[in-house]
Amino acid sequence: MTDFIRFIGVNKDTTTAGPGKRLEFFTKGCIRGVVSPCFGCFNESTWTFEGLSRNLTVDEVVQICNRDAWNRQVTFCGGEPILQAKALVKVAQQLKEIDPDFHFVMYTAYKLDTLMKYGLHFTWVRKKHGDAMHQHLIDYASEAQPLEYDSNYNPSKVKFTLLTPEDITEIMKHIDMIVDGDYQQDKRLTNDQYMHDGWFIGSANQRVIFGPETVKSGTLKYIAADEYNKQRANKAHCKCCGKMVDDTQNFCRNACKARYEERKLLKRTLK
Repeated sequence: MTDFIRFIGVNKDTTTAGPGKRLEFFTKGCIRGVVSPCFGCFNESTWTFEGLSRNLTVDEVVQICNRDAWNRQVTFCGGEPILQAKALVKVAQQLKEIDPDFHFVMYTAYKLDTLMKYGLHFTWVRKKHGDAMHQHLIDYASEAQPLEYDSNYNPSKVKFTLLTPEDITEIMKHIDMIVDGDYQQDKRLTNDQYMHDGWFIGSANQRVIFGPETVKSGTLKYIAADEYNKQRANKAHCKCCGKMVDDTQNFCRNACKARYEERKLLKRTLK
């Protein structure tokens, strides 16, 4: 497994990738996108394993987050972030050691309860999937078992173990919210009633899973995506971190108020 992460882009102060304004990273590569893409996916350029991407070490991602995530809110989407989750978890661990207020959201098209039980495996076939995917999966996998070879004795079919159930547990310890399930356009959440900062544009089949709570309880703790959006639409939010607060409050605590005021002062200075 490599200690770098492949990205195709990053956005600052995104308001549709989880609570609050978030630093949003887009990972490169999605098996689902190559094999059977989600119809209507907004980020088709992230599917392929070929083409341009930027490789960043774990330490480099930590530095970027510590510098640019002014309110400590970070989201990993894709592509398919869970393919690189072992490295992303190292990022989350290091940042939470720097500041426990860091909050992480990660998207995955895979169902988390299935991953918790079986892990993530994929059988790569050269004729179907190409050499670029093969190279990326070698970088991410904990085990690669060749099943067939070509005439030059190069692997032409390989079973990859990308994540074990133990890996999934480790991910949930450090990623605060995991949005799971494939995007289904016919269930898209587009009702204007819920178009508020901090909701995510997804589909009603998806779930918002609370990672650390699930690990502590041993039971999957989640809320349906549409219900999550309804709750956020009907509550006030902290101006800094985006947590739901009472209607009379602007901030969930003094630390958030201080970060917000510092950010506002910096923006004035830069004008």
